[in-house]
Amino acid sequence: MAGKPQKKAARKKVKPSGPVPCAVLWGLDPSSEKGEAVRSLLRDMGVVARTALPERLGDPAGAFARLPGFRPAPMPYEGPVPPCDEFILLCGLADAQVNVFLARSREMGCVVGPKALLNKVNRSWPLARLISAVAEEHAANS
Repeated sequence: MAGKPQKKAARKKVKPSGPVPCAVLWGLDPSSEKGEAVRSLLRDMGVVARTALPERLGDPAGAFARLPGFRPAPMPYEGPVPPCDEFILLCGLADAQVNVFLARSREMGCVVGPKALLNKVNRSWPLARLISAVAEEHAANS
């Protein structure tokens, strides 16, 4: 068909994949029974477990989740260690996944006391601040 322009094929917009769902773990040593059980549960759910080390407590929570625009702090953290023996920050999980995690951790006997979900408010907080705030709230409600 001469003279008639051909239509271009419609292009599908591809939404970039977001960060992989992950859980930031504090105080849950992988060699401990509870630490291994939590990691096993997360692995079964397809959730990446990331261990927060003391020198990284100054990093924004969003950096642990590898959110775009968030980078680790330029210097190692030298502040006080949060007054919390264990903590878990769930990042990028849907509500149903959070519910499955909570139910299965109860069934397996590896419930972590203080826990939080990464959100728009806390993603810029240094992890030490987030752990401390959640631990204080948890203690007040216990």
